[in-house]
Amino acid sequence: MNVYLSFFGVLAISLITTTIPNWRMFRGKSHPPILSVSAGIGVSYVFLALLPKLAEVQAALEVAETPSILPVELHAYLGALAGFIVFLLIVNRDLASGGKLQQERLTLAEILVLCVFGLYYAQIGFLLGEWPSDSWFGYLALVTAFGMHFVGINFHLWKRYPNRFPRVFRWVFSLCVIAGWIGSILAHELAEMVKFSTMFVAGGIIITAIREEIPPAREAHVPAFIGSVVATTAFIIFAEVALLR
Repeated sequence: MNVYLSFFGVLAISLITTTIPNWRMFRGKSHPPILSVSAGIGVSYVFLALLPKLAEVQAALEVAETPSILPVELHAYLGALAGFIVFLLIVNRDLASGGKLQQERLTLAEILVLCVFGLYYAQIGFLLGEWPSDSWFGYLALVTAFGMHFVGINFHLWKRYPNRFPRVFRWVFSLCVIAGWIGSILAHELAEMVKFSTMFVAGGIIITAIREEIPPAREAHVPAFIGSVVATTAFIIFAEVALLR
């Protein structure tokens, strides 16, 4: 993908991340339909992109098989499951403690959230720089989908960490997506490393997509959610069939 075009895509994601706390639509108590759209994109991405990436990692591990007491065909999935459990236990314990969020120093859970989502942002920045198709329409659709996806992720992280997100999280995430993009331009050999990092971020992303992004029934905008799932699924299939071959 053209370097200049991909830069504007990464810049758009970065701006969404840093400006979310200032969006007027999120100042009220109602649940804006855009969050249901974001939830649909997030869930579709988990099932149609993130899980297949784990399958690719597993296939690569099987090729480089080494002696192990664990079944080699499960290594990637066991790694993702371990990350899922660790992320869930540490973050839930931190949220249950409540008052710790007022401390000046970052808690263990906050550092974990920074690491997991910072790595995820770097992955997306790398993907935007490495996107192999020259279709401007396809790339615009990709950036739009990721932008909507990150609206939901940033909103829920902001609500979970109302003090840390404006002061620390949004700036770190913004730098991570830019760093990932720079890495895609300067070091193409990082592609395999980025793919393998999926094992470490999958748990946190799946938890956020399922637990945080899907709203309670009273706040859900079902047509917007279903519509975004259908549109995202159609785009991913179209990209695999027509743009990436």
